[in-house]
Amino acid sequence: MGFKIISNRDKDGNFVASSDAWTKEKIEELFNKYNPNRKFRIEREKLAKEKNQEKNN
Repeated sequence: MGFKIISNRDKDGNFVASSDAWTKEKIEELFNKYNPNRKFRIEREKLAKEKNQEKNN
């Protein structure tokens, strides 16, 4: 199986590269939709990091 470029179409029907069609926000939305615990883990890690920074100051 070889390398295949996945492409999508824009609103005008023109082909666009997947990297252009999948914005950072769209990817983040999909991660949160299909892995809801990820969002909570990220929040926990962020709070822990902030607490560590407060301790060190």
